[in-house]
Amino acid sequence: MRIGVLGLGAIGSICAGHIATKSDGGVVVYDLEADRVSKAAEAKGVRAALSAADLGSSVDAVVVSLPNPPAVRAALLGPDGLLSSPTEGLLIIDMSTVDPQTSRDIAQAAAASGARYLDTPVSGGQPFNGGVDGATAGTLTFMVGGEELAFRDAIPVLELLGVKWHHLGPAGSGSTVKLISNLMSGIYTLVAAEGFALGAAAGFTPEQLITVFRDTDAKSFFLTDYLYPRLEEGRFEPGFAVDLQVKDHRLAAELGHAFGIPLMFNAVAIQTYEQMRRAGRGNRDVTDAINFWAEHAGVELVLNVE
Repeated sequence: MRIGVLGLGAIGSICAGHIATKSDGGVVVYDLEADRVSKAAEAKGVRAALSAADLGSSVDAVVVSLPNPPAVRAALLGPDGLLSSPTEGLLIIDMSTVDPQTSRDIAQAAAASGARYLDTPVSGGQPFNGGVDGATAGTLTFMVGGEELAFRDAIPVLELLGVKWHHLGPAGSGSTVKLISNLMSGIYTLVAAEGFALGAAAGFTPEQLITVFRDTDAKSFFLTDYLYPRLEEGRFEPGFAVDLQVKDHRLAAELGHAFGIPLMFNAVAIQTYEQMRRAGRGNRDVTDAINFWAEHAGVELVLNVE
């Protein structure tokens, strides 16, 4: 199978590397930013396409990793987009986090072009391998929407990049569940931020609290396996950027509105992450909310790390 990657940001570039080293046919890549393409093409097994349309006509399957719905629509549906003249039966594996309507629209356009589309947003849900760390380790979890046969055909590609995949229903299903997942993880971060700030005011370090919380109802995967390791190392570069977290909370708000479901905590999360953006922290990892909230509360987080 000839495999391509469209979008060479944090996740896409990592996926291109995995495919290049693990698949027999290497990988063909494209990104609007020429520097990204040139850098990727320096690696063994990587070939650059001239455009998204060129990519779509050169491979049997394309992994898409783009930052937002407008970028996905432009790259796939634009005049020189992936679906301009795709290989017959082209399998599109879209890892982007977008709204479910975008996924459904592109699935319909793909079918009209003789291609197949799966919305397959990802999460790094293995111990100590959240987010970009999960992509690097090849331990991603895929939430998949689309036709069953296309999903089965995609598994050999998913196996190059991750360890778990859940087929959830028709187009848009994967995007829907991913937005719910990011809504919850984004709120978890703020819950921990508030708890750590209160702990600091009372004289307890995050490390002390985590040691106790591993044995209490406050324990969560996000707290112990994603947030705390980054806090301990002082590693707050993305990761998963605050800018993207805000985008996903806003998409979740639209989803809630569509179903008539109030999302009060999601609204608080939007306001908090927007405050971080205004403070110049939009390109930081979401776990930087811990530091932001401590500063906002006027307390200092101290790690008693030996």
